[in-house]
Amino acid sequence: MMPKEKYNLADMLREIDNDIHEQTKDLSQEKNIPQKTITELMIANLKQKRKKIT
Repeated sequence: MMPKEKYNLADMLREIDNDIHEQTKDLSQEKNIPQKTITELMIANLKQKRKKIT
């Protein structure tokens, strides 16, 4: 999968780091979700955030 846009890697890593800390609070994230689905959701979330900024 190749993204059509380039994203700020530092921002993405910060989002992932923040998510890791949130996972301990949210037990629903223990489900077996395919990595492809997680990646698609993360990209959609970043696009949504980008639209809010601009």
